[in-house]
Amino acid sequence: MTGTSLTADALSDLIGLTYDSAFEEVQWQSLISRICTMFPGVGGCAYGIEGDVSLPKFVSVGLSEALGARRIPLSICNKNNLSFTDALARTPNGFVTRTKRYVAEETWRNSSLYLDNFKPEGFGNSIQMKVDHNGDRVALIAFLMPDDPVAEARIHDPLFELLKLLAPHAVRASQMARALTLAKRASEVFSGFLDGIILPMLVTDMRGRFLFANAAGRRVLDRGDPFRQSPDGRLSLTDSYATAELYHKLAQADRDMVQSGMRVETVDSPLMLAISPFRPSMREASAIDRLLLDDQRMFAVFVGQSEQDAVNAGLLEDVFDLTKREAEVCKSLLAGQGVVAISGAAGRSPKTVRNQIQTIYEKVGVSSNAELLDRLSVFRTVGMMFESTTGEALDAAS
Repeated sequence: MTGTSLTADALSDLIGLTYDSAFEEVQWQSLISRICTMFPGVGGCAYGIEGDVSLPKFVSVGLSEALGARRIPLSICNKNNLSFTDALARTPNGFVTRTKRYVAEETWRNSSLYLDNFKPEGFGNSIQMKVDHNGDRVALIAFLMPDDPVAEARIHDPLFELLKLLAPHAVRASQMARALTLAKRASEVFSGFLDGIILPMLVTDMRGRFLFANAAGRRVLDRGDPFRQSPDGRLSLTDSYATAELYHKLAQADRDMVQSGMRVETVDSPLMLAISPFRPSMREASAIDRLLLDDQRMFAVFVGQSEQDAVNAGLLEDVFDLTKREAEVCKSLLAGQGVVAISGAAGRSPKTVRNQIQTIYEKVGVSSNAELLDRLSVFRTVGMMFESTTGEALDAAS
């Protein structure tokens, strides 16, 4: 890497710092400071864009207070006559762009963005990393190059290559930090659901676009039954009618701000979904997350079961991180089968089954079948809330 040399250990440290700084109270402060130290003369900031105006920075290093505090119109188009904000909307999170390649040099040097804001501060071109977006709001990390051809030639390409390496980690770290912050609030909002076990939880917007999930929820989505993620980012169910009902429930929750439930079929036993408005406080979130999410209505979809259905083996896998075989053994235990019956049906030795049962107990955090059954009662809380109304709806439809 010309201009600065990075060992594998140094790059690893920077990647670690990327994750650490996503969780800072002033998000990205440490990462921006480190990079500005590595590339003297560069100014860095994390800031937001709303529509075609950049907002005052969230954090900056090497920029004057005046530059960081301004709302700046972004009335500049690229070489394809696409506005900066339109181009940003079309680029994926983690994309790294640079004014040096985005817009013709003459156009850039004659633009009000450069003449009124960059030039007076001693900066020329810039490199931008898109961290996240929601609607017409975008969050970015930017580094401004010194307005000196020799200094810029030394810094520009090495910094660009470094940011491309760090970009996917910055996006992932930002999502993790947001999920942790919101899930922390969710544990208070939904304490009745989270009685001892974190149920699979997937959070969407009002159109069903997937936003984030807890660990069990991500495993449900990865397994692909009953949830899938469409190319446009929306959650769908394996049955098209169930998908339409899910969207109807989300619209109902958005209109009336009430909880509702629905029953969905899977390749195993049926599941119950609890759909509820999700309005966690953003007070503990970073300024960037408040920009992106403060006005957004979100909805939590909790996955559980009805009292009348056999335990779903996939749900056991998702919640307790059991293997498929462990989940099947656990399901057989809950159905009242003993070691001999389980080993005979599975074609495995009783010793192997006993070892699997011990592993199941350790993963679930229990020491007996009775405790295991009690621990799984939280699955039923979703069904118990909506069982009667769902049953009435099924009766009416039949």
